Amino acid sequence: MIIKFIVLKKNACHTTPFVLYTMIRSWANSRSRRFYEQGKTSKFGGMDTDAAEDLLAILDAVESLKDISPLKSVGLHKLSGNRAGQWAMTINGPWRICFRFKDGDAFDVEITDYHRG
Repeated sequence: MIIKFIVLKKNACHTTPFVLYTMIRSWANSRSRRFYEQGKTSKFGGMDTDAAEDLLAILDAVESLKDISPLKSVGLHKLSGNRAGQWAMTINGPWRICFRFKDGDAFDVEITDYHRG
């Protein structure tokens, strides 16, 4: 699902509408999507929900991983093994946001403890 927002941008002379698209294009599971859309946290015990919301907002706003990389606090790192081709950002403890990134969009976004088998 592509979500489109109409935003009004004001300058000194007038207000101009422009369209803002979300960069998260797909979710790996419904519980991650529900957390982002509705704030449902029952499946994420011990996760710092404020940090998760902030990181998802960053992911949803950037057009390039270069926009994330300078922010050392997000712990952006490339994954390997059975998650080769994915990236992760550290939320807290074992919790990560994992995703694939292509052409400025995030796909298969999930909140997970990928260290658990």
